[in-house]
Parts: sequence; structure tokens; C-alpha cells
Amino acid sequence: MTLTANTDELLVAYLDNELSATQRQQLEERLSHDAYLAERLLLLERSSLPFKSAFEPLLEAAPQSRLQAYLTPATAAVSRRHLIAAAVSFLALGVIGDRALLLLSQPEESWRELVAQYMALYTPQTLAETPTRQALEAQLKTTGTQLGLALNPESLALQDATLKNARVLSYDEQSIAQITWLDTAHGPLALCITGYSGKPITAKNEQRLGMNIVYWASTNHQFMVIGHGPMAQMNQIAQQLQSSLTGAS
Repeated sequence: MTLTANTDELLVAYLDNELSATQRQQLEERLSHDAYLAERLLLLERSSLPFKSAFEPLLEAAPQSRLQAYLTPATAAVSRRHLIAAAVSFLALGVIGDRALLLLSQPEESWRELVAQYMALYTPQTLAETPTRQALEAQLKTTGTQLGLALNPESLALQDATLKNARVLSYDEQSIAQITWLDTAHGPLALCITGYSGKPITAKNEQRLGMNIVYWASTNHQFMVIGHGPMAQMNQIAQQLQSSLTGAS
């Protein structure tokens, strides 16, 4: 890799300690007098994402032929570092914020696949901060209002897991609510909800990108619980949340 390579690709390689001693020295010299480059490195470093491990599941399942058209039209192939750098670039620039990873998916894929690709990037550090009770209640109220659900901390309390935040993502004008916890034993855990019009669906299990998923639907909403815990635990959590959310819409 030369120092004229894509800036984010170069900085990701630097953070992953994948540059040669000469390349590293050259980059550090540039960092000493290039304020933009130094700020960019700090921005990526502050995100606290272990880039190689965080992007590994996503890259394994990435539709590389389609991503190539988006990311490197002038090249004959897409390297794994190209994909990492491009995705990190979306996140770091804030071009689409929480939608960044959703844009890497094929439009025809199901919403559960989109959520799984997003959740594959979460680490315990991603959910390290715990908001105040007031802030959390405000997030839940805003999120619930957008989807027509009544949400509160009591109905979402889980054993051995700390409720962290609630937000609404968007993909192709479809709102997807994401409520996250940090499970003491198994890390990031989420309940995701989107609008639905159809027959209720009983709870079903599946796996995506190394994570266990339980999903179901009411007449108005689709739900999915996703995390790294064993399927038995995920089913138990899904049953509790399904009971808590019954009649909330």
C-alpha cells in the first residue's frame, strides 16, 4: 500500500498495525504536519470499534460484486480493507449516521438481514455509556411515538442486561426501531421493531452472521430479538418482551 492510497483505508491499516515500518514512519511524518489527517485518525480511533473483528461477519457475507460498483469502480477487485475503509468512511463522516451499514445491503434483502448486518458491528464498547433515566425515557417515548407503541423502562427490563438506548433507524423510508441492552455475559442485545400489516406470525428462530434471532409479528408490527446469547436464552427474552408489548400498540 502506498501513502497515496485512500485515506481511510490507510488509516484503518495503521490502526490495525498492518503497515510496514517504512509506511508507518512515513504516515507518522505526515500526521505531524497534516492537521486534517491527524483529525481523521483521531475520529476513527475514538469510535472504539475493533475494525478487523467488528467488520469480519459483515465482510464474510458482503455482496462484493455489488459493493464493487459502489466503492471501487476503477479497480478490478475489492479488497477486504477497501470495504472496511469505505464503511468506516460512511460512519465517520456522518453522511447517513445510523443508516450507514444498512446502505451496504442489497435492497431486496429482508429487514432482519439489514438489522443483523448492523448489529454485527456492535461490541460491548459500543454500548459502554448508560444514559440517565430521564434521557432513556425520552428516547423510548420518541421511538414509541414514531411506531405507535407505548414503551417504558419497566416493560423492557431484562435480567442480567442493562437497557442502553432506543432509536429509530430508516431504510428506504421504512422506520426500524432499535432498543439495545448490554448483556452481562453475552454482550450487545437488541429488540428491533418495524411496521407491519398482515397476519400475526408466531415466534420463529434463525441465525444470521453468528447471532441468534427470534422473530414474530402482530397485526401491526414485526419484532425481532437478536444477540449472541444461546437460543434458549433468546427465546426466553423474546417471550418476556412479547408479553410485555402485548397491547402496547
